[in-house]
Amino acid sequence: MSGGPQPVKREQRLKIAREIAARAAEVRGKDMLASGLYGSTARGTDGPYSDIEILCVLDTSDEDYDYEWVHGPWKAEINFLSKNVLLTKAADVDERWSLTHGAFCNVLAFHDPHNFFITLRNVVLSQPQEHFTSAIRGCIIFELYEMMGKLCNAHYCHNTAYFPTIALHMTTHGAYIIGLANRYHYTTASRIHEESLTLPNRPSGYDELCHLVMSGNLYNSQLIYSLCETFWSGVEQWSANKEIHFEEERKIPF
Repeated sequence: MSGGPQPVKREQRLKIAREIAARAAEVRGKDMLASGLYGSTARGTDGPYSDIEILCVLDTSDEDYDYEWVHGPWKAEINFLSKNVLLTKAADVDERWSLTHGAFCNVLAFHDPHNFFITLRNVVLSQPQEHFTSAIRGCIIFELYEMMGKLCNAHYCHNTAYFPTIALHMTTHGAYIIGLANRYHYTTASRIHEESLTLPNRPSGYDELCHLVMSGNLYNSQLIYSLCETFWSGVEQWSANKEIHFEEERKIPF
């Protein structure tokens, strides 16, 4: 192997995926409840350098393991999860839900005699609003607020080389909270910024910072600092409007 990933036609990628799934069925036998493709190949948006991602659902308990490998021009990943483990993951709403859980809703089935993937999709889409509110609150506290602190420290220490990283981090997590608020699944990580700008009800200041990050022109440290501050103010107002309170009333909440 040389030169990294090599182009593979979609038809060949699908053929390889079916061979891998068939081998998995041989290895796991009666334990195999369902199997299918996820990711860009399942959605039909794969490119010539896309990898192969396969989900195998096991009629067992508490199994969760995977294989990831490169063979010749292509790369593959296959995930083996017990039904109970997968349904638990599907029901979890965390800050990256908009990016990760679309995979559970768009599986191209190879083997699914009991329509398990329909059940899986329903679990993802039926979670209560309070789970999304909690995830947004966590993302604001653990990521956006913390990154503003890092920005202020970097500004204080004249460490402007860190500003572009902070801008990228803040827009990525801004896209996460926008996705959560709209219960939207991004198609891929490479389009998260672009797709977030099409969603309604974005925090004030997000668009300007996001367009700057997407342009790649992150050399003006003062502009980055100003746009990050504006975006943070927008997040504060946006969360207040949604009655998402991230500041504790008590000095120590326990």
